[in-house]
Amino acid sequence: MTAFAPPLPHDPIVELFPDVFLVTGRFRLGPGRVIPRNMIVLRDPSSSDKALTLVNSVRLSEAGERALLALGEVRHLVKLGHFHTLDDPYYRDRFKPTYWAPKPSDPKAEPLVDGGAGPLARASAFVFGAAKFGEAALLLEQPQGNLLITCDSVQNWSDTHGCSLLGGLVSRAMGFLVPAKIGPIWLKEMTGGRPTALRPDFDRLLARDFAHLIAGHGSLLRGDAKAALERSCAKQLRG
Repeated sequence: MTAFAPPLPHDPIVELFPDVFLVTGRFRLGPGRVIPRNMIVLRDPSSSDKALTLVNSVRLSEAGERALLALGEVRHLVKLGHFHTLDDPYYRDRFKPTYWAPKPSDPKAEPLVDGGAGPLARASAFVFGAAKFGEAALLLEQPQGNLLITCDSVQNWSDTHGCSLLGGLVSRAMGFLVPAKIGPIWLKEMTGGRPTALRPDFDRLLARDFAHLIAGHGSLLRGDAKAALERSCAKQLRG
C-alpha cells in the first residue's frame, strides 16, 4: 500500500471569483516552523459534471475533501511549482486526474507549454524559460479581470496567517510581506544567485493581461497585481 503524506490543518474552502476557489493549508518547513500554502480550485461551468482543476495541490481532511467534491468532480491536477509536489501523489492515486506540469517533469504529465492551452479553455500557461527547474503560471480569463495564478515565483503575503510563531518571525525577517513579492528563496534556487537571469521572463509575464494574483503562498491580491509585480521586479531583479 502506498504511503501518502497525511493531511495537515487547513482553512475552509472559499470562493474568490465565480468558479475560482481557494483553500489555505499548512506546511512544516522544519521544527517549529510552519507556513501557509494554497491550493486553487478552478471549476469549469461548461462541463456537465462541473469538472474541477486543482492547482498547487494540498491534501485535505475527510471533511475538507467532502466539501471539495461538493463543488464538482476532480478531472485535472496542475503542478506549477518545482517545489510543490508533496500531495500530488495522493490526488493522482485518489482521482486519476489528467496531470499537467512544465517540462522537465513526470514523463506521464501533459506538458504546460508557454502560451499554450492548459486544462481549461479560458486558461493559458506561462513558463519561466530561464529557470533552472520547471516552473509555470496560469493566466485565467474572467470578466472580473484576468487572474494570474502562480506557485512560488510570485507570492503575496499580506500577513502571517497560518504561520507558527517561528514561521511568522522568519517570514517577516526575510521580507516576504510585500505585495506580489518574487519568492526570494525561489529566485535564488532558480537562478543560482543571478536574479537578472529571469528578467526577460518577468518582462514577458508583465506583457500579459492580468489584474489579480493568487499564489501558492499568501492571499488574493485584487486589482493591483500587475503594478505590484512591476515594483517587485524593479527592486528584486536589478543588476
